[in-house]
Amino acid sequence: MTESRTGAQLVQDFIAANGIEYVFGNPGTTETTFLAALAGSDATYVLALNEPSAVGIAAGYSLATGTTAMVSLHTYPGLASGMFNLRNAYLSGIPLFVVNGTEDSRFLIHNPVLGGPNTQLAETATKYQYEVRSIDELTVALQRCWLQAGLQPTRPVFLSVPMDFMAGSTERITFKPTVVHDDVVSASIAQVAQALRSAQRLAIVVDYAVGWDRSVRAMTNIAVALDADVYAAPFHVQGVCDMLHPTFKGPLPPTTKEVRDILSGYDTVLLLGEKLDTFTYTGDQSVPPEVRLIQISPATEQLGFDWPVDVAVVGDIAASLRGIGAALGVATDEPVTGADAAPDVAGLRASYSTQGADPSDALIFAVLEQLDPVDTHVVTEGSSEDELVQRMATSMGFRNVHFSPRGGALGWAMPLSVGLSLGTGHPAVCFVGDGGSLFSVHAIWTAAAMRLPVVFVCFVNHEYRLLKDLWVSFTGADFASTRFVGLDFDDPALDLDGIMRGFGATTERVDSTADIPALLAAARDRGGPTVLFIDRRP
Repeated sequence: MTESRTGAQLVQDFIAANGIEYVFGNPGTTETTFLAALAGSDATYVLALNEPSAVGIAAGYSLATGTTAMVSLHTYPGLASGMFNLRNAYLSGIPLFVVNGTEDSRFLIHNPVLGGPNTQLAETATKYQYEVRSIDELTVALQRCWLQAGLQPTRPVFLSVPMDFMAGSTERITFKPTVVHDDVVSASIAQVAQALRSAQRLAIVVDYAVGWDRSVRAMTNIAVALDADVYAAPFHVQGVCDMLHPTFKGPLPPTTKEVRDILSGYDTVLLLGEKLDTFTYTGDQSVPPEVRLIQISPATEQLGFDWPVDVAVVGDIAASLRGIGAALGVATDEPVTGADAAPDVAGLRASYSTQGADPSDALIFAVLEQLDPVDTHVVTEGSSEDELVQRMATSMGFRNVHFSPRGGALGWAMPLSVGLSLGTGHPAVCFVGDGGSLFSVHAIWTAAAMRLPVVFVCFVNHEYRLLKDLWVSFTGADFASTRFVGLDFDDPALDLDGIMRGFGATTERVDSTADIPALLAAARDRGGPTVLFIDRRP
């Protein structure tokens, strides 16, 4: 007699076959049968109190572990709620497998309340979408989506499963954990190395793929050998280079003309990864046409997508860098010359003193000074303090700095920090504005429930200050005399302390640098989230 399995058993088999430890989600009616299946598996369900937090926490876990994370969302409304962080993950190259429950398949003909065009909605934030049409398709659909998420370009994928399929049965039950060998390198990589060697002035621009492939050392060794300058691409999401090494010349600005002005100083640019992302158009295109542009990317769809390139190389970043190193006679895995530079912490501290333009700068620096720059993940997001925190952290030698969301949507940093802490076992520290915190403040509850020592540093200015600064920049107006519309929330004042305590955080207001060592020591030992409020005045 041929063996058969129910849909619920297939979910359990799938989780076991792929060693899935966590499923991140926020449930709804159409997920109850899926949750019942999870109850019989070895996976831990990580509950978030809203969908954007579930997606963001999963993304942080994926970044920390270098693996695909599984997410469970409710049907159309829940998917719609989580879309902005799905878009952030999509544009950051983070592999997520999103399983979406939908109505009973026998009821979908009637366009029920909990139905909806789920796959159409998912198209703008996932690289593959499918809705299972029969229980016989479930095994292939689960295996296909899991594999596709981790194949280049790594991206979220989406699978919609009618809730009645968990009780149905099928004889198509085979799962095979698949070993993927994707360390592809072009057979012509020596020619690429020669083209790089012939450059008079070479710039290497590193995007998120270098960080994902753990290839910072290899890239830096090649930069040293070629006397190249290294720049981080705007919105590169995670650490992509050694920012204390002499080859590093800074992040490219997020504005088009300013990028062009920098790249015009080189005859050859090597782009490692997807693209030169920018935030605003400032009067000229980013890449000068006279520059010889060489791009290496693991995905064909990313090559030459934004700008005409002279040489386009399909290949895994890590393997391609090893191939270039071999052609140049460079040992890419050896310790990097000049990589042992120590930051001038005392000088930096003096430059951010309480006597400076904004005395609270010293409080931010003092927080960072108490953190381990090797193990601590620092996350920033779209506040008016972003540039300041990033400049401080990179100047102090932090290796894991996660920058503003590439997809442009706030509500990324707080859940990302929770997932990073879960995935690394170390505290993550998130810097967020008071306005931005409200997009995903729910993530605090998950940190509390999982006993994760995440530290949230919340800047309080009772306004959307970054938007005010951009308003003045775009219009040429005078800040003091401008009547801003819709950018203040001080009447009534927000009780952020009460809100964040309500989600399970311990809260403290930071007024003195002398208090910070004890506050952070307590936060590390607490086994739950801590919020430190720092007042920033307009």
